Amino acid sequence: MALSSKCKLRIFLLIGFAVVLQPSSAIRAEGAPAADPRAAPPSGIPPLPPQPRECRPWLMRMMPCAGFITNSSVYAPEPSCCGGFNSMFAYGTVTCLCHVVNGDVGRLLPAPMIHARMVELFSVCGHDVRVEMLAAACNLTDDVPPIDLPSPPPSTPLPPPALSSSDGHD
Repeated sequence: MALSSKCKLRIFLLIGFAVVLQPSSAIRAEGAPAADPRAAPPSGIPPLPPQPRECRPWLMRMMPCAGFITNSSVYAPEPSCCGGFNSMFAYGTVTCLCHVVNGDVGRLLPAPMIHARMVELFSVCGHDVRVEMLAAACNLTDDVPPIDLPSPPPSTPLPPPALSSSDGHD
């Protein structure tokens, strides 16, 4: 069974993000074993996890970073910033990072995002990522969940019941 090009791209993005976006050893929990780089890769591609239907819940986790990425006079992010930002690197939600690198997250921020600060946030929070490569990968896919689900269409009221000729009026 052949994979579609869209499916192949999604697999590439998820595996690439999982490999590239691992937190550096500086932010790993103490005592947590590092992955053995000599270990054999799994035999086969892991199944794709379900992607979120919308990204707002994940993007809201990084709102403690808002002051740092919108205000050049804030020299360091809030202590809780990296915890929320790092949750964006989860295997099942990594595609939501595309809203960060393409600037869409700015819709949720109190002021315009400073692009250089967003780029700096990756290294401040311990991720060795070339943001331009991540942005290029995001531009190759249309599978990024929206920030918000579209609003449901307004419900159409039911027409009143039709009167029948047997309603007792002759």
